[in-house]
Amino acid sequence: MSTQRSRRARRQITGILYVLPFVLVWLTFLVWPVIYGFYISLWRWDPLRGSEFVGLRNYQNLFSDPRFWNATWNTLEFAAISIPLIVGFGLIFAVMLHNSRFRGKAFVEASLFFPYLLNVSIISLIWAWLVDPDYGILIHALRLLGWQEAPAFLNHPLWVIPLIAIATGWWLSGYRMVVFRAALKDIPQSILESADIDGANGWTKLTRIVIPLIKPAILFSIVLSALSAFSVLGQVLVMTEGGPGRSSEVLALYLYRLGFHYFRMGEAAAVGFLLFLLMLVVTILAFRFLGFESEFERKPGGAR
Repeated sequence: MSTQRSRRARRQITGILYVLPFVLVWLTFLVWPVIYGFYISLWRWDPLRGSEFVGLRNYQNLFSDPRFWNATWNTLEFAAISIPLIVGFGLIFAVMLHNSRFRGKAFVEASLFFPYLLNVSIISLIWAWLVDPDYGILIHALRLLGWQEAPAFLNHPLWVIPLIAIATGWWLSGYRMVVFRAALKDIPQSILESADIDGANGWTKLTRIVIPLIKPAILFSIVLSALSAFSVLGQVLVMTEGGPGRSSEVLALYLYRLGFHYFRMGEAAAVGFLLFLLMLVVTILAFRFLGFESEFERKPGGAR
């Protein structure tokens, strides 16, 4: 008995030693910055001239600032457009490729994935050129189709956020497609064959069988896309710098300007902590409504 206990203790110690490096990195680069950021948000932070504890005053200043609410609304609008685009196009491409039998499918899959390999600056510059009102290919194509008064998308308050969200969807949907492709390959073929025998059409198989079975992949994609959407900065900074006016100024850009343009570090830290809470809430809601397990992993009778 003592020998078994010693072996079990050694295995536990070995497991802890394997996990310990990751835990240390996680605590150092993720948990500690969040805690320290919240600490800074309670101060009028100025290490050179001396900091002053102000409690929740930085948060009160933010909530009374129309620019903060404008940035919050722009962020929510971007997330509401980009997340369905990223996840939706990734799922559509994955299902189409999974159900297709043609030569060159690997080339098509690689082509759809290729934008994900590009840097955010390259993606932003490409789309800025595409919609340039003077020589943009997309604007020229719209005029050939009869839309002579095609707007300057990046200079129009109504179009700027949707256009940046579309560019982001084109950029990131390829990676989600690869995730969904891997999940689709794990679905037992016998289940789909049984559905065919029962006379299920393609839509029924997709909504009643495929989507429930790849729920963990969908959850992963939604959470990852949400984190990208709420922390968006590079696309906005390169394509519009928050313009026209402040029509595309998102929370991350507002945070950057508070901290590095106006040197209001305490308020910038408060924005960062509120952004963290927003992403945490969205992640919890995604887990709450989707769950982590697929229907195939559930035990009979609803037990897990």
